[in-house]
Amino acid sequence: MARRDLFSRRAAVWLVLTGGAAFCVMLTLLVVGDPAGGNVTGSSVFSRSAVGHAGLAELLRERGFEVKVNRSRAATGVGERDLLLVLAPRVADHDIDHLRTLLLAALAERRAVLVALPKWRTRPSAETRGWISRARLVQAERAAKPLDAVAALPDATLVRAEKTPDWRATPSVTLGDLAPHIEKPQLVAHENLDPIVAAAGDVLAGHVRGTTLAVLADPDLLSNHGLHQGDNAALTLAVIERLLRPGGAVVFDETLHGFAIVPSLLRLAFHPPYLAATLLGVAAAALLVWRAGTRFGAPLPTRAGPVFRGGHDTLIENAGRMLTAGKHGGLVARRYAEMTVAEARRRLHLQQQPAADVVALLNTLAARRGVSERLPTRGHRQRPLALARACQRWTRGMFGDA
Repeated sequence: MARRDLFSRRAAVWLVLTGGAAFCVMLTLLVVGDPAGGNVTGSSVFSRSAVGHAGLAELLRERGFEVKVNRSRAATGVGERDLLLVLAPRVADHDIDHLRTLLLAALAERRAVLVALPKWRTRPSAETRGWISRARLVQAERAAKPLDAVAALPDATLVRAEKTPDWRATPSVTLGDLAPHIEKPQLVAHENLDPIVAAAGDVLAGHVRGTTLAVLADPDLLSNHGLHQGDNAALTLAVIERLLRPGGAVVFDETLHGFAIVPSLLRLAFHPPYLAATLLGVAAAALLVWRAGTRFGAPLPTRAGPVFRGGHDTLIENAGRMLTAGKHGGLVARRYAEMTVAEARRRLHLQQQPAADVVALLNTLAARRGVSERLPTRGHRQRPLALARACQRWTRGMFGDA
């Protein structure tokens, strides 16, 4: 019977290639894939769009500030001297809950935090990667939602001015005649805010009284499209210098923009320094598979033919060798002779004939039919193989079969 494989060689190759490609894609999505490396257009430090903050991060680095990015929901990388920037966070209910938790933990450890309220709702551009095609103002109620996370600012009022107001800076902000340049600025009014930069009774940037928390009402002051306008860059640096403690770093929080990294052993295995151990393990597994594939497979023929032959002849030969090794050949041959006599009695209907006379009677009947072979009588001295052959020849001559 011809050997038939379950899959053809070509189908097996395609299955292996498809499975390997799917596994690589899975690893890319789970480990290598990072939303921060994609087409980022929102209000984040990874965004170079009009509302992003990549320009602020580059400006701070050029001015000698240490800049870090926090992507841990527990803010494990933020030191006690660092300034945490939470710029234009998302305002869904679960985001506000996370912001409240983040602020409570920071205030409990007396960390400096600057929260910039959201202002714009944008749509990514389909033509230019990293750009936005449209920006709309967020409703004032939604823009003020991050203030709900600050317990010291109950019922804070968000004001949107229709024209540029007359700005004033506190004496601690030494800017001379510099003033921010923002179209339709967004301001906050509350008695618990100590102004840093204000217009009349409304605050653009201010300290929450009795805490280490500061609020920036309008994120256009430090976004990519507003940072280069007027004196915005100088004012932004002055505010940050006032809030930052000596020896601290400026930390951009990106957990509230959807860039939080969940701790994962699989992700850790594909990042240095653990990547080296992972690569060694993959190489060892590949070597093991390669060696296993070359050692096992179809049996190789020898010059004398296959080591193990198939068929009935091999089975009979092995059975004979086992009987010979056990020295039970005589017993088996006698039993074979008894079965031959019993089968002949059944065929010839001689069951009633006495056992002592039946062998002689069978030999007589065989002689009448011209069979020269004789069944062995009691006390025979034939060897086991000769006895078995004699019984076989008698049966073939008597009944025409083996």
